[in-house]
Amino acid sequence: MARPNVSRQKVLDAAAELAAAKGISATTVDEIASAAGVAKGSVYYNFESKEAMYSLLITDALERAALRIRAALNNAADGTAVATVVRAFLMGIDEHPAAGKVVATEMFRLDRPWNESLAAQRDVFFSTLQDALVRDGRESSVSDAAAVFGAMLMVGFERVVFSPSMSLERAVASAAR
Repeated sequence: MARPNVSRQKVLDAAAELAAAKGISATTVDEIASAAGVAKGSVYYNFESKEAMYSLLITDALERAALRIRAALNNAADGTAVATVVRAFLMGIDEHPAAGKVVATEMFRLDRPWNESLAAQRDVFFSTLQDALVRDGRESSVSDAAAVFGAMLMVGFERVVFSPSMSLERAVASAAR
């Protein structure tokens, strides 16, 4: 059985924390290595570049969120599907706040190498949200899914950055309207 690569995960965790605090562009590989407690060579052993590291971090965060919301939808009762999906998404941000901040800030950048990954996951999110809207008997166009996606992304960001005392239930109620 293969051993988990602990230093690789430590590097990803440090990269997420640093980028959440100061942005990807302002974060150096030296800072990531220092925060992870590994040599700079370990960073490059695990990732060919800083961009490859952040691409994996963002892709992994989006894939986790997509799986989480799809599972939530599969278990949701009709009439509560959107709220159930939003709750699952927000709980994921609660579990990985640094990665959530990074994804939220990168969502609107058009000059990044991971834009294709963002676009592919966007389609997965929108499809799930459209299915949730249908299950709740609501309009389910792409723009309706985009509105829910935007609301849950921004409410999640609001909770992590500006209003950490906002309850999960209040956040769900706001984003699932």
